[in-house]
Amino acid sequence: MITDSVIKEIYKKFSKPHKRREDLQLEYFIPMLQQHHSISIDQTEIILEDLEEFNPFRRFLIRSLNAILEFDKMIAFVFRTHILFLGKEDNQMRVHMRPEPKKSLFDKIFGRG
Repeated sequence: MITDSVIKEIYKKFSKPHKRREDLQLEYFIPMLQQHHSISIDQTEIILEDLEEFNPFRRFLIRSLNAILEFDKMIAFVFRTHILFLGKEDNQMRVHMRPEPKKSLFDKIFGRG
């Protein structure tokens, strides 16, 4: 089960992009997802072809991925500002947007952020 505390831990642990493409294990995850998702990959990006052309989550650069994680029923593509969850057993897709950090009193007084 993917809870809020698990999501917070993911953002904390995977806050920076991967160093090497091999670390993402794309050759393992992409074929697993292709059973239920129309997904393709090239040298620079991953495309979810079953989404509409203007959907912001349809294409994403591999270099912007921080990690790919496997859960019981989902595969999570972790980015700096969001996590894209794709179902392993169905064509379900969910997106979690990272909340903005709360402003401190100092930031509010001096108009930062």
